[in-house]
Amino acid sequence: MIKFLTIARVLYDKGFSELIECASYFHDSDQNIEFQWLGDIDEGYSQFVSRSEVEKYHNDGIINYLGFQPDVRKYIREADCIILPSYHEGMSRVLMESLAMYKPIITSNIPGCKETVMNGINGFLCEPQDAKSLICAVNNFLSLSEDEKILMGEKSREYAESRFDVRNVIKVYDQILNEIKK
Repeated sequence: MIKFLTIARVLYDKGFSELIECASYFHDSDQNIEFQWLGDIDEGYSQFVSRSEVEKYHNDGIINYLGFQPDVRKYIREADCIILPSYHEGMSRVLMESLAMYKPIITSNIPGCKETVMNGINGFLCEPQDAKSLICAVNNFLSLSEDEKILMGEKSREYAESRFDVRNVIKVYDQILNEIKK
């Protein structure tokens, strides 16, 4: 089974509707695919998805709703690909952590997400609020051989080390501070 994992609060502006449309598209195919959503239902946020709606899609087998989990590492390890079809995002910690854990990424072509993906190398970008674009990105991933998927994960790790490693960030800060002192 190929597992696609979304880790986010269950909100419409995290791409819930688009993920449901995408998961429904593949649910009707004969492929052995599971779309998982891990995250809390945040009723204090205006764009939250109701528990009854989430449970409906879970009970219908469209998504596997995992609820809130305090430690996401196990779920990332078990996933084949991480998906975040968000409409807007700060720099996504979930995506950076997933890169570090050798996972290919499918995410929106928006600031805060697109910086984690070299399109076609360690994942795929999709257009925000566009389920067809998300379906296309998922199809692109599914069309890869097992070796290509593994290589994509390795490229994610390399990218995480070169771009997001805290030691590199500290070096940049030190350089900036040294320039200011001059």
